[in-house]
Amino acid sequence: MGEEAVRPVVGARISVRGLDKAFGTLKAVDDVSIDIAPGEFLALLGPSGSGKSTVLMMLAGFEVPTAGQILIDGQDCTRLLPQKRNIGMVFQHYSLFPHLSVFDNVAFPLKMRGIGRVERRRQAAAALEVVRLQGYGDRMPAQLSGGQRQRVALARAIVYKPRLLLMDEPLSALDKNLREEMQLEIKRLHSDLGITVVFVTHDQGEALTMADRIAILRGGRIQQISPARELYERPANLFAAGFIGEMNMIPVVWDGAKLALGQGDTMVPSASSFVGAPGQGPATLAIRPERLSVTAPEAPGALSARLEEVVYAGAGTLVIARLDDGTEIRARVASAALPSLSKGERIGLLCPPEAMLVYGERAAA
Repeated sequence: MGEEAVRPVVGARISVRGLDKAFGTLKAVDDVSIDIAPGEFLALLGPSGSGKSTVLMMLAGFEVPTAGQILIDGQDCTRLLPQKRNIGMVFQHYSLFPHLSVFDNVAFPLKMRGIGRVERRRQAAAALEVVRLQGYGDRMPAQLSGGQRQRVALARAIVYKPRLLLMDEPLSALDKNLREEMQLEIKRLHSDLGITVVFVTHDQGEALTMADRIAILRGGRIQQISPARELYERPANLFAAGFIGEMNMIPVVWDGAKLALGQGDTMVPSASSFVGAPGQGPATLAIRPERLSVTAPEAPGALSARLEEVVYAGAGTLVIARLDDGTEIRARVASAALPSLSKGERIGLLCPPEAMLVYGERAAA
């Protein structure tokens, strides 16, 4: 069927070595090295200005690196023209031709490759079937919803059977429900086709949902490359810890045996809690809100705090409290397990030792 018509044999293997890109005195990408396995889905994640889109544009050939090397299936493509790389590309704003039908939009790359009209229509129909738009070929882009236009852009990107698909924030223009639907569609497409995907996003939830691995960038440099679960459960540094999901950042002092808080409480982490060398002195205790439970303020090992807010959200409730040193701390607990609480009362917040992460630096205020 249609999926067989566009299935690549195997996704491309990508190797990026020491990639730099400078725009005048601004270094947008700084010594980036990544190996991407055939058929892998890699997300490039980071805030605006982190260099993620610049890396993607260099992979596509639209930007030439200042230094470094890009290998696609072992071939040096560092300065190869974009049209000679056989790469599919999907942009944020679809870039469909408004005067062409859906069929003609999808078939356009094939026309540029000199493929005959009958074969173009056959392959375009197969690609539209893969993205579940069979029967839409004669419509114009203006007659489609945002999600349908994005599917047409996907079909156009895969119709000529590229082994690498690059996507630059393709879902950012969609509303929340449609965005979530398209996340699953792209994930399904990736699974069906076996194509290698590099996906740029600033949305952490999107990256966690879709990617096999995530590379976090900041200031043009890679902070961590890990599978989603590892990235969430053991961020490599405080930036990664604060960027992925919610995280309580509590200033502490490590004396070699216990963590001391400014208000006098102490906590004893497990040996595996330390990220990097557990040097004595100022440190940061990082705890995910969902790993905290609410208990009595005098409970052994609990952090004593004053309750500021309780936000009910159905099955879960957000508890916002403040430690005596002024640090805000948040807990997300099951509503059914939460005792009756009054604003201003003292509570205890308990965390299992294995859920604590200790970094030998202080988080920025």
